[in-house]
Amino acid sequence: MRNTQKTEDKSLSVLAAFAGGMLSVIIQAVVLRESLFGHHQAELTSGIVLASWIAGSGIGAAIGGRTSKHSLLWVTGMILLPVLGFLQVAASRLEIIPTALSVLPAGFVGGLVFVQPFAFCRPGKVYALEALGAAVGGGIFILLSPHLLAFEMLSVSILISAAGLLLCRRPVPGLIVSAVLLAGFLFGAPESLGTWLAGESFKEYDSVSIHSSPYGEVVTGTRSGQHAIFRSGLLEATWPSLESAEGVVTVPLIAVLPSRVLYIGSSPEEARIISEWPTVDSVVTVVPDRTLCFVAEYPEGTRAGDGRRFLSGNDERWDLVIVSTGQPLTLLSNRFFTREFFELLSGRLTEDGVAAIRLPGGINRLHPLEAELAKSILLSAESVFHWSRILPSSGLVLLTGNGLEPSFEGSVLAERMDSIGASGVFVNSGTLPFDLSHLRLSAVEEQLHAASARKNTDLHPEGFRIACELWDVRVGDDQKLNLTLPIAGLCLLAMITAAFLSGKVKPALALGMVGFIGLSVEVIALVAIQAVTGHSWVLVGAITGTFMAGGALGALGQDKGVFCNLRQLVVLSGISSLFSVLVLYLYDQGLLGGGLLSLLLLIGIMVCGVASGGAFPVAVTLLKAGDTRRIGLLDLAEHGGSAAAALLMPLVLFPLLGAQVALLITTAAIIVTGTLLRN
Repeated sequence: MRNTQKTEDKSLSVLAAFAGGMLSVIIQAVVLRESLFGHHQAELTSGIVLASWIAGSGIGAAIGGRTSKHSLLWVTGMILLPVLGFLQVAASRLEIIPTALSVLPAGFVGGLVFVQPFAFCRPGKVYALEALGAAVGGGIFILLSPHLLAFEMLSVSILISAAGLLLCRRPVPGLIVSAVLLAGFLFGAPESLGTWLAGESFKEYDSVSIHSSPYGEVVTGTRSGQHAIFRSGLLEATWPSLESAEGVVTVPLIAVLPSRVLYIGSSPEEARIISEWPTVDSVVTVVPDRTLCFVAEYPEGTRAGDGRRFLSGNDERWDLVIVSTGQPLTLLSNRFFTREFFELLSGRLTEDGVAAIRLPGGINRLHPLEAELAKSILLSAESVFHWSRILPSSGLVLLTGNGLEPSFEGSVLAERMDSIGASGVFVNSGTLPFDLSHLRLSAVEEQLHAASARKNTDLHPEGFRIACELWDVRVGDDQKLNLTLPIAGLCLLAMITAAFLSGKVKPALALGMVGFIGLSVEVIALVAIQAVTGHSWVLVGAITGTFMAGGALGALGQDKGVFCNLRQLVVLSGISSLFSVLVLYLYDQGLLGGGLLSLLLLIGIMVCGVASGGAFPVAVTLLKAGDTRRIGLLDLAEHGGSAAAALLMPLVLFPLLGAQVALLITTAAIIVTGTLLRN
């Protein structure tokens, strides 16, 4: 009987680690993507979710390591993880409890699953298998998430849970989970749940439908003949809204009288007005998401894809480029308001070509933050183009170019509109002399002159920061107590407390600093790559998978004797951090492109993963074999540092200081940790 139990335990140690790592990362990636739904801070919200997941995981490992029921807890965790994933998504959509609290239970169970296999096998081997499983899970997320809704992805996690249980010789729970999955698919549960939750989240609409997308789920709603498209919870387009559409595109069209036009935006009405304009012979419309082409009527020949990548991928020249992508409330949208975008745009205009960028603004008077936002973007344009003007038209419109500056006087534009036979319902030759009167133009210029702001760039997104601050003011979130710094302090306190309780204070603190550095590099790389390239949120799977692949190599290296002390791994993580800072600096100086930046940052992430994957089993080897109680405390120490970084980097340091300086701060942590280990 003893031999049978021993064999069973060994099989658990080999396959359970791999299956647990794969399942945890898929749930984590779905939860991260879900955190974007309806949250205006978008990408930065990932810091809250990551911190909550990591903190919960550390606590789960610390508590789960104190038991002797390792197999039972592992099986229980494998069953509960998908269930908690479903509950978290539902809680997030219905806004029942704050996102950070809704993520904690799933993170806790993830930590519970993580620590159990360490009771049965060498720590390096266990960690390597868990990290390898996580890397595979990240790959699965990359392949499937663009085509599946949140609940469909969670159904995939149930399949992985069932497969893991069956492969680890737990047939009864494995068959039960398989039966639940099969029944769910037969009754169409994933699709029905997704549609129901979408309807609950958008109750003000009469009918709602939900669609998969590489950029997050797309929701369409209809109410009293009014249509709206939401992408990741943010309004992307609404129609009919002819007044707004005319205000965005009519003035640039009259001022330039273009023959070739490029439109980057989502409004079907704006695209239609451009395509029907009397002087336009050729127009290309680029909408940001292929899903939009199926839910709205755009002009024939409309292309789907990222507008910035479309510009960089060809050498065509345009008389007029109109960008109407909404406010820079996400790093994805902020990429159309930065110095780097204007540099790209400058090379795609004809000699007298003009670019028109829609900006948020009040009808008669700008909010001080609206003026700051416009000034930040204006400074970026002025650093590239020969002339730049901001006009009051459907909010604000920035017009900029390298040739002769056209006249924007209302009466001149009104005469020109009549001369070409163009007409409009809300913007026409009768309204233009008032819309663009000297009084209105001078009022906007005075407010912009008084505003103080810095240039908006990809890696120091000042415009994104101001736009989020403006949103907070409008919805009243600026009155809420910001707990980011206190909670980050609690995470660091948890790291220190767990280090002392583990009995291995210096190694545990060093492990916590490795976690801090690793998450700093991972999170800054995540937001930097998004800000530069606009790749969709499959990045969550790609970056997590890359980090964990490095973790598998590091753990394997420890198991084979390549890594044997923590100090060398701390130095390695420091080198990867400084390497990433150098890469960010070279991009900021215009010496690297977005693709090369992404590749090099992924290399930095992998090296950080190697350091993290090697450090944990090195620290575990200092303990008694199979001592899961102290192993759990070491995990809590590492996760405390990681959770603090997940909060501080994206939510505090990146918006205020930019990517380079934020990541450079980790150098201080490296020096402190190196000194600690030397003494």
